[in-house]
Amino acid sequence: MKLDALTPMLMCKDVQASIAFYTEALGFTVRARMDALGKSGWATLEHGHVHLMLASPTYIPDGVHVDGRFPQAVYYFYPDDVAALRASLVEKGHSPTELEDRFYGMREFELVDPDGHVLLFGQEIEPFPHPKA
Repeated sequence: MKLDALTPMLMCKDVQASIAFYTEALGFTVRARMDALGKSGWATLEHGHVHLMLASPTYIPDGVHVDGRFPQAVYYFYPDDVAALRASLVEKGHSPTELEDRFYGMREFELVDPDGHVLLFGQEIEPFPHPKA
């Protein structure tokens, strides 16, 4: 098993305002977005090799929280075999959440590190038709 990429997922009160900030102030471009989720939906941005996800706390999976609060960032890893990684973590005595198939075409699980950082691991199971900006 190897990790192919890591994308920080920043929690936003207003995803549309954050999109404007990152595109206008820092030159990011919108790679995909889900405006159907409302004003505070989800988007992924890129600037060269740098990728960010922006998400409303109401969008992210139910299990992604620490002590009843949503974190400021979720670290989204892309392993080449998400099920094998989860099984390996369980075998080593860790307690990841169950694997979940999400409506947006990803199979995911979460794990909280010893300092409370939320680690989210996902692998595409079917292409999600992201509307382009």
